[in-house]
Amino acid sequence: MNIWSSFHRANCLPDNCGCEFVHLDQLIAQPAAFWSSLFHIIFAILLYTQTKHKSQRLKLWIFSVILLGLSSHFAHGSFLEFAMAMDFAGIVLVMSFFTLYKWLVKWVSSTPKLVFLLLSYQGGLWMTFYSLEKWFKVGLCVIIFTISIVELLHSEGKAFLKARDLHIALVLLLLSFGLFMIDELRLICDPHSWITGHSIWHLGTALSLYYYGKWRLR
Repeated sequence: MNIWSSFHRANCLPDNCGCEFVHLDQLIAQPAAFWSSLFHIIFAILLYTQTKHKSQRLKLWIFSVILLGLSSHFAHGSFLEFAMAMDFAGIVLVMSFFTLYKWLVKWVSSTPKLVFLLLSYQGGLWMTFYSLEKWFKVGLCVIIFTISIVELLHSEGKAFLKARDLHIALVLLLLSFGLFMIDELRLICDPHSWITGHSIWHLGTALSLYYYGKWRLR
């Protein structure tokens, strides 16, 4: 028994939660996925320290990526259903951040108000994802990613072809997603290993967001 036992655990249990074994009797249910979530926070802080101009957009982007890392920690540590939904909501928040920010600053300039609106947006996403099955959540994230890429192609035009950091980000993301799917389908799987497809997915997405942020904040 632990503090999570009193709450509703993830709907993917008992055998549809990816490769890594889920320790329901421990405080950290999936150690490899839990600790690898730190990569999001580490690379977010690295980007912040490397960027000379500490703009509002940079600060809110870093806030969003760190929020994703913390949500992932919570999800893989507790394996509560609402924590898993929070993790997916964090993914959508960072995918849609720059488009959302561009729209919000037309109406709001105060940083505290923007933080409140971003948290409200994530809260709405959290409630939406909470009622969905895992593969529907994954599919919805893929659709939102595709829409984001189409928006980028439309807004950047030919400049898209010269965006080196963006290309690195996309390659890292696609490779990482491939490993995520291999892990979820258990095509290559050692349930008790600290190196899993999902833990590498966390490293890959953290690096991808680092390069994506570099390009967006150029």
